[in-house]
Amino acid sequence: MRAATIDERQLPAMYMVWPISRLPAAPAAVIPAGYAAERCLDRDLSAVRAVIDSDEAISDQAWDSFRDRIIPGGAFLVVEAGGGRPIATASASHNPRATRYYFPFGGEVGYVTVDPLHRGKGLGRAVVALAVARLIEAGYRHIFLGVQGWRLPAVKCYLRLGFVPLLHNDELLPRWRRICEQIGWPVREAEWPRSLASVATAGPTRLSGRP
Repeated sequence: MRAATIDERQLPAMYMVWPISRLPAAPAAVIPAGYAAERCLDRDLSAVRAVIDSDEAISDQAWDSFRDRIIPGGAFLVVEAGGGRPIATASASHNPRATRYYFPFGGEVGYVTVDPLHRGKGLGRAVVALAVARLIEAGYRHIFLGVQGWRLPAVKCYLRLGFVPLLHNDELLPRWRRICEQIGWPVREAEWPRSLASVATAGPTRLSGRP
């Protein structure tokens, strides 16, 4: 199949991992002016679902499964300052048995969502940083997230934060090469782990906000 005909929307999501070499440091959560970050209590989780549904509706079954995996104090919202309307969310969840890979005692950053009218302001990066910090605080060593290859702004956000692709099968490297070319990110495949055993030695990713 020619590369030009490949549609990432038809391919499975991919995994990115937080290198163990980065522990115990956590990424800084920078909240832009006009917004505020909140830790979401159990009784307020409906606000998390509302933000998720603003991008793509989640089924009741998927929501129940996800909600039950969120670790205590692990759901985060970014809200508009003053009005308090929820704009962005991400949650730290216990999920070792991911769909296509097993992460022993794995902690997942799940359902990262930003209201379409508020994208491009760093809100996604902020809530992901909060979720990663909570997982580190809770003692997780295998921290990961899933990303769809066509969501290029999300991919670039995660790379800038410090996540690296997990190349757990040979089909993933060509996809990552193509995606990095699309977003103008250097291909550092020597630093990208092929198993969790090599995550600890994955090379550092620059956090300057630039490739």
